[in-house]
Amino acid sequence: MANAKMSWRWHLGALLLYVALSAGYIAHGASLTRTLYGEGSDPLQFVWFFSWWPWTLAHHINPLFTTLVWQPAGLNLTWTTSVPLLALLGLPFTLLAGPVTAVNLLSLAAPVLAAWAAYFLCLYVSRVPAAAVLGGYLFGFSSYELAHAGAQLNLTFTALIPCLLLLALLRLDGKISRWSTVLGTALLLACQFGTSVELCATALFFGGFAWAVAFWQFPARRPTLQRLAVDGLIAAPLFVLLVSPLLWGMFSRPRGIHLPAHWPLVYVTDPLNLVVPTIVTRLGGAFALPLSGNFAGLLNEQGAYLGLPLLFILWQYCRNHSRFFGILLASILLASCGPQLWLGGVATHIPLPWALFRHLPLIGMALPARFMLYANLAASIITSLWIAAAPPRQSRLRLLTGVFACVVLIPATHPGQPVPTSTFFAPGREQAVLGPNKRLLILPFGIMGPSSFWQAQSQFSFAQTGGYLGFPPAAIQPDKPIMWFYFGLDHSGFTPDFIHFCESTHTDFIVAGPGTSPHAMALMQALDWRAQKIDDVTVFTVPAP
Repeated sequence: MANAKMSWRWHLGALLLYVALSAGYIAHGASLTRTLYGEGSDPLQFVWFFSWWPWTLAHHINPLFTTLVWQPAGLNLTWTTSVPLLALLGLPFTLLAGPVTAVNLLSLAAPVLAAWAAYFLCLYVSRVPAAAVLGGYLFGFSSYELAHAGAQLNLTFTALIPCLLLLALLRLDGKISRWSTVLGTALLLACQFGTSVELCATALFFGGFAWAVAFWQFPARRPTLQRLAVDGLIAAPLFVLLVSPLLWGMFSRPRGIHLPAHWPLVYVTDPLNLVVPTIVTRLGGAFALPLSGNFAGLLNEQGAYLGLPLLFILWQYCRNHSRFFGILLASILLASCGPQLWLGGVATHIPLPWALFRHLPLIGMALPARFMLYANLAASIITSLWIAAAPPRQSRLRLLTGVFACVVLIPATHPGQPVPTSTFFAPGREQAVLGPNKRLLILPFGIMGPSSFWQAQSQFSFAQTGGYLGFPPAAIQPDKPIMWFYFGLDHSGFTPDFIHFCESTHTDFIVAGPGTSPHAMALMQALDWRAQKIDDVTVFTVPAP
């Protein structure tokens, strides 16, 4: 009884610690309702999706496809970050306090749940609570997790992945039955699919790879590994059945969105990032910026930093205790470097093994930099095992080394942005002024503006001949002037293309909202279209063709 009480104290203590750290790192006192945790347009699209799912269900509309963005063709939402599972989890908060609060709460919950799930996994393998707490931290508050925090909620909800591994270990140890394994695996994978299709695909890929390495390295465990493989095969059709509505949405309509083919070549791990932190980490900043500022890809995809203390732990354990983890970790790190080697921000054009997988369906378009998620999970397990395996005289030193490995990962102050509420887009206001069911082109256009948020704020009272729900549709991508406009690049000589775009999409009005650049406003004024200043926007009427 005493051991059970002590276990629950550790479980609760770990949870409370992770909650406090998440609140300090991500919210740091900012309002849940007036600040959106994260910067840029990505957090705004999650506000759109959290509003979209309950709105479509209430209006009996297909939630997997919309004609309210990128009119007239619309958009197949199953190929976007539509996060149906997270929208469902956040539904009570969305209904009670609004989508901003719901998105913020789940942004805070994501690293907490990831760390707590990894804590239980590490506790199972190490049997040492203190080691498990540190292992949970190293996964839930990794550089990968905090680089994506706020901006890409679908990539930070990673708690299901350690749960899948824990389920597999319980089955290998004979502690759960076949049908518990089958049902649990199918349900966890379906939930992961409803959060991120990419992470579901990569979890299956690296899970299969880990199984193959274990089959090679542990001949005595091959019968149980074979049993686990059979369980997985039985779970596969049940998984497909559970996600069949989403699969139907993906393949019953044109895909619509095709990401640039060069992204898997650019969004990769630079090996120097393993030891050189970016400005996402408190140790980064001005000191490391001359080097980290050259890493390939965007900042939120540069989440490979492990730090010297953790690398020392990994090297010590893999060298002295586990060839299996050494092979697994080295393989994941190599895969995360992508099809070719980048070093110090320079493409060396040296081919790497991941080039063999680049043209496979789904997994081939995954961004290799995100494979660090699985390296972090391996690192958390290894750290807990290394601490647990310490001789009595070294136990305190190893525990302190683990603490130090966590300290060097402490993130910099997490960015936030004021909620961009507009008076004009208050519920009912836009319809009262312009009339129902209008097609609007909203400035700032595309990725540069909060058009997704304003559409959600209006309760979807209008359609957009544009919008931001991720990368533009494939049909738009060949239109280079519109793509430049979408990304806020040079507008010179753009006027004829802009007029043609408005005519071809049957745009009724251009609404220049707060934040519209002077250059874009000058472009609109040069058209000499009828303009009205209404509330906090300027409305331009598109002439009838």
